[in-house]
Amino acid sequence: MQVQGHRTVLIAGLCMAALTAWQRPAAAESGLLPEDRSIPWSPGVPGGIPHYPVFASVKDAAYGAVGDGKTDDTAAIQKAIDACPEKHAVLIPAGTYRLTAMLNLAKNGVVLRGEGPDKTRLINEATEKHTISICNWDNIIATKILKGHTKGSTQLTLEDTSRLKVGDVLKIDQKNDPSIASVAGAGGACGWAGRNGGERAMAQLVQITAKNGNDVTLSRPLYHEFKAEFAPEALRTTDKTISFTGVEDLYVETLNKRKDTSSTIKIWNGIHCWVKNIEGARGWFAGHVSLQNSLGCEVRDSYFHHAHGYGAGHGYGVWVFAHSTDTLVENNVSFSTNAGYMLECAGPGNVVAYNFSERCWGRDFPDTDWAHNDICFHGAHPYMNLIEGNHVSSISMDNYWGSSSHNTIFRNYADLDVRKLDGTPMMARIGLRVDAFNRYTNVIGNVFGLEGLEGEVQGYNLGKPIIYRLGSKNPSGTTEDDPQVAQTLLRHGNYDSISKQTQWDPKIASKDLPPSLYLKSKPAFFGNLAWPPIGPDCKPMAGTIPARERFLKMDQKELEAQDGYYMAEYVRMAGDTARAQEILKQVMSKFAGSPWAKAAEAKLAAK
Repeated sequence: MQVQGHRTVLIAGLCMAALTAWQRPAAAESGLLPEDRSIPWSPGVPGGIPHYPVFASVKDAAYGAVGDGKTDDTAAIQKAIDACPEKHAVLIPAGTYRLTAMLNLAKNGVVLRGEGPDKTRLINEATEKHTISICNWDNIIATKILKGHTKGSTQLTLEDTSRLKVGDVLKIDQKNDPSIASVAGAGGACGWAGRNGGERAMAQLVQITAKNGNDVTLSRPLYHEFKAEFAPEALRTTDKTISFTGVEDLYVETLNKRKDTSSTIKIWNGIHCWVKNIEGARGWFAGHVSLQNSLGCEVRDSYFHHAHGYGAGHGYGVWVFAHSTDTLVENNVSFSTNAGYMLECAGPGNVVAYNFSERCWGRDFPDTDWAHNDICFHGAHPYMNLIEGNHVSSISMDNYWGSSSHNTIFRNYADLDVRKLDGTPMMARIGLRVDAFNRYTNVIGNVFGLEGLEGEVQGYNLGKPIIYRLGSKNPSGTTEDDPQVAQTLLRHGNYDSISKQTQWDPKIASKDLPPSLYLKSKPAFFGNLAWPPIGPDCKPMAGTIPARERFLKMDQKELEAQDGYYMAEYVRMAGDTARAQEILKQVMSKFAGSPWAKAAEAKLAAK
């Protein structure tokens, strides 16, 4: 195995990246965290996302796509995908391609690639199924773990390996440890958090790299101890995973509300799959990109905005779900979503880093007046995940569907600047919300609040800004219902603009913060920008990140016009035709000459 930068490089002919020995985590090396609260994060596609040569263009005579925005190009694009050999790409040249059904990308080593989201546009008119599906169904085989289920282990002895093979993905789980894991929350019981109605909510995905009798070698070490008293098991997740498949350089819009729980791009039972440089407009259930039972995937360099639904389960930018492990969500922009980045019933090892999020709405959109969170832990039981270097309004570990534990919040800027449509501040502005039964959270090197902010450093009065709210059972909770949240919380080196101080834990000797907990050096996508960008040791403490700079370089007037047009469409589909027409008229008058004003005029004329 070779190592390059912060990524593991694939050995020729091997599709798995194995760590055969436990590496001491960077946070533990620095003296910031004990080893039982951190791991050696190494997320995403090992060696970086590969670039495949083009096999064919969908406009080639053999496939016949037109790209005029009128012709139904679904069958032509699917035909090219079906013909594409492994480690090649299907090119969708510049144009607007009308879709009326799902594109199935459930093949190993195939990329669907455009010429850039400003040139290649997919407009999906369907009202069911995903726009792009990288999915295979679960097909579970479970067996008991006899030995090896300790933290750092890469070897397991199983009761039965007769139906397992090298390359299979295993889900390592156990019955819920009542000291840290619970599926009971303010919303009820999270029955989908794991097997047997949520009985096994805490789980990690690994891949089998070698098999010798009943002993198997794992691609990654176990990130937490699985205790014999909670009956740990290993289960093969499916008989057919999808590996090294991706979607790149496209604009994808969901034109209509859906009749089902589909996403724009769905990865299910994927290994080292990716979404790169995508603009997603108007997502639906779980939003623009969702990952389920997937290992080592990557979502990067993309822009996700607006939704057809902002209620429960809808309108996320990126949704990491169903024990997905080692996902890298990096350098993305989320705008006008329900939540930018959601870890729900996720596994460990996921890294959400250097993303920007602006404007998160609730189910009462466009009249939302209660602050929603940009980065959320939601549903039992995400653990050992890293949130690093993001610029957002707020971060939340809620208790609506249960617990989380051992997650690290490092060098983020949460500005608490959450506003209603009229520009006035919302209620419940909280920098970091850690609700009941979210234990052993690490909060290090963060910056909270705009300068000049007035409120409480820690409290429960939701009528004023709060830097920390700890231990409440309900989203609107105003009491500390679980004192263990604060007792197990580790806070070190965090600056807030209310106290105007950086608070250090006196029990931690070191005040030297590493630049990153998963990167070995400054990433290329930062260009000339300062890195690390955020922290009490930075000048300024709340610097900028590339994702935010990309967003600010957008034509803000055109963005506002688009926002108004999509808002009108949203309320029209919700049945309020009169309000929709009024908003369209406002777009026409305020943004005369804009393409969105012309679209508003056409929409009004059509009615």
